[in-house]
Amino acid sequence: SSWYQRRVRGQAEVVPSTPSYQRVRPLHLGFVRPLVLMGTMTHKFSKRLVKDHPEMFTYCLRFTTNQTVEGEFLRHCTKEEVMARCGKEGSLIDCQRKKNEFYYVTREEVQRVSDNGKHCVLEDANTYTVDQLQKAGLHPIVILVKCKSSQEIRTVRNCSSEQAVRTISKSNKLESEHPGKFTAIVSGSRCDEIFKSILSAVTTHRESLWLPIS
Repeated sequence: SSWYQRRVRGQAEVVPSTPSYQRVRPLHLGFVRPLVLMGTMTHKFSKRLVKDHPEMFTYCLRFTTNQTVEGEFLRHCTKEEVMARCGKEGSLIDCQRKKNEFYYVTREEVQRVSDNGKHCVLEDANTYTVDQLQKAGLHPIVILVKCKSSQEIRTVRNCSSEQAVRTISKSNKLESEHPGKFTAIVSGSRCDEIFKSILSAVTTHRESLWLPIS
């Protein structure tokens, strides 16, 4: 596998997804890789990356059929345009339906961010998004975020203990159901600690893949 997994706990330590005795080499891609965060409180960390480090991170333009919403990174479109885009091979990266309205992301818009030297942060992404990015040759950095403290989750999200526990369980389930899908797994008990580890993982994998030496 060309995926390499880092398990980050406070200070980052590298744990390869292939046997530890296997020699590896970096493959320089020549472009800035898009970023997918999955797991716990990813909206919080995505927003903080873009806010605190605008020179490194930004969102790409998303298209939506929802004519009632406005935003810097939103552009209105028709359902016919969505269907046409869905039929264009390799162009559609993500398409989500919310309350009978569509939101979609194209390869061209993700590439545009990369061409400007920044990581394109994809919110609400799932394993389908990751697969589409891979097929498009964009090789995303995929980080699974795991907050181990239910109290921290309760404080940040203003939710119940039961909801916090379910959030932790969902992250654990993602890890067990999709082994090898993640470039890095970041875990911690405090948001500041987790955020620093996300930055560390992104810096390591900014423009390179780690490949086994045969």
